[in-house]
Amino acid sequence: MDIIPTPVECELSVEDYVPFDKITISTDDESAIKWAERHLTLWYNKFAPKVYQKRYAGNFTQKSAYTVNISKKGVEICAKGIDGVRYALFSLRQIAIANRNTKEVEQYIVPVGSISDFPAMEFRGMHICWFPETQEYEVERMIRMAAYYKLNYVVLEPWGTYQSKVAPWLNWDNPPMTKRAIKRLVAVANDLGVTLIPQLNIFGHAAYSRSRSGKHSTLDLRPQYQPLFEPMDGWNWCLTNPVARRVIADYMAELLKDFGNPKFFHIGCDEAQRPSCPQCVAQPYSKLFTEHLKFAHKVLAEHGARPMMWHDMLLKKGDSRWKGHKANGTVETAKVAQTLPKDIVICDWNYGAGKESYPSYSYFQSLGYDVLACPWENVSGIHAEADAIQQIKAFGMLGTLWHHYYGSSLVSIYTNVAHATWNPTIKKAKGSGAFRTHFRQVSWDMKLKRYDQFGIQNYQILTNTATYK
Repeated sequence: MDIIPTPVECELSVEDYVPFDKITISTDDESAIKWAERHLTLWYNKFAPKVYQKRYAGNFTQKSAYTVNISKKGVEICAKGIDGVRYALFSLRQIAIANRNTKEVEQYIVPVGSISDFPAMEFRGMHICWFPETQEYEVERMIRMAAYYKLNYVVLEPWGTYQSKVAPWLNWDNPPMTKRAIKRLVAVANDLGVTLIPQLNIFGHAAYSRSRSGKHSTLDLRPQYQPLFEPMDGWNWCLTNPVARRVIADYMAELLKDFGNPKFFHIGCDEAQRPSCPQCVAQPYSKLFTEHLKFAHKVLAEHGARPMMWHDMLLKKGDSRWKGHKANGTVETAKVAQTLPKDIVICDWNYGAGKESYPSYSYFQSLGYDVLACPWENVSGIHAEADAIQQIKAFGMLGTLWHHYYGSSLVSIYTNVAHATWNPTIKKAKGSGAFRTHFRQVSWDMKLKRYDQFGIQNYQILTNTATYK
């Protein structure tokens, strides 16, 4: 059985298995023992291994590090605290199988061997979107898969789907991302060791809809709010309208509260258009952009949160230094990178094949920012970006899922980002069989029941009423 991500050191027998009926955990963290007992019962029901605790005997420098030893004497885990215990148990679950030679499960067994493991990156994240078409269970499963693959952050971006009280008109009617749903998902994420980070696009992407759709979550239904957005398609917020800033401030504060006040908040800011409003055109746009970002930074700082933002508007399009990389800014917007608060996290996205170098990483780092590599689905790109981030000892990686909740792209994104952030020596993730097994396991945890809720495709055959998602 494959473990994803592949442990740093792992030697497991392919034929010598022992009963998985007891675990001794070497840790001084009582909460880790309680977590282990609860989740082992959830996963294995009446066949859950009995948990024993002994005094912590390790010398780990990383809180996520762990070791596992499996012998005829039983299974022993050593971890400093709950993070390491979680990751050890995730690995064990991936290699535990039901007993053989019976019709139904009577016991679980695990291969004899040892694991010694720790992550390569501090920040290991996945960016996911909640579209009007997205089901709540799909979002939950993406969060659970992120945790299972030892990621520790998930950025959740609503696309006109958040049930806001301060600005309900900003979203589509009957938004599915309810406060009840957020509270539940935050609890699920926290329990699994994942911090859920909210996103609000405060500059471009103000339509909260994919550009190719031509939709706008506010203006399509409520044209009276036109002054808040740039006239050209409403794609940007209007940066000279003080009311827009008040709306954004209230909306961010509401999201932070609903998400349990995490220490990060993603403000978007990618792929913005040139201004078309006469008030914005009449002023130096770099000044407006800078003031807008500093305003958002101040609001978030008051709530104890650091902004995260996409990088591309901070690089001038056509600048030879960024040839082949994402740069959508102008001379004016590129100046802004020199003046922003340095606790902003720069999310540098590059979605193509791997390149020999990523100079923008070093550029932003030289200015004093923490930098995250943000790949999409290209396998060579994911691993090349991981190598580049590792070389300069930057903050980590934020994989991006976007609309790929399905199919081989989903498998590739999750497995390769997991390896890139945890064990980047693995340059290509293993086959999809392991992922499908793990996807099924977290679906069991969610107690899903419907045919269309299982598997990496909703349906096997296209009909007039069923589509792949």
